[in-house]
Amino acid sequence: MIPRIEPVSRYAAGPVSMLHHACFPEEGWEIGAVEQIMSMHGFFGCIGWENETPVGFALALNLGTEVEIVSLGVVRKHRSCGVGSALLGALCCEGRLRGAEAAVLEVAVDNEAAQALYAKHGFTIVGRRRDYYRQTGRSVDALILRVALATAPLEI
Repeated sequence: MIPRIEPVSRYAAGPVSMLHHACFPEEGWEIGAVEQIMSMHGFFGCIGWENETPVGFALALNLGTEVEIVSLGVVRKHRSCGVGSALLGALCCEGRLRGAEAAVLEVAVDNEAAQALYAKHGFTIVGRRRDYYRQTGRSVDALILRVALATAPLEI
C-alpha cells in the first residue's frame, strides 16, 4: 500500500521528534534539534501516513540550486513497502518546484537498504565524510550522494 504523503508543518517538531526516535532508536533527534531545523530558511518536509498512523518522514533544506535532505526515516514495520520511495519522490518533486537543480544527502556506508533506495532514485556517490556518524561504540563514514532533479524519478 502506498502511503499518503503530506507536507509537515513547521509546528510539528514534537511528533517529528517522536517519529525520528522510532526510526532511529539509538540516535533519535530531540525536539529542540528538530525545531532548529524546522526554523531554518528554506525548510520543507513531509510525513508518510498509513491510515491515521505516521510511518515515515523526510526533512530537507532548499539551499537555492540544491536541496539538502537532512533526514529521512521509515519505521521498521513499514520498511521495504514503498514509504521511503514515496517520501524521497515527494522531496525531489518539491525541490524541483522550488527551483533546485540537484538534491544531496549523506548516508552511512553500512546502510545498504538506504543506499539501494537512493540508487533507485538516481543518486550517485560524489564524496565521503570520514567518521561522520557516531554509532554505539564506533564511528562510521558517510557517503555523499547527489542527483540532478531534472532526471530524478518522481514516482515510486
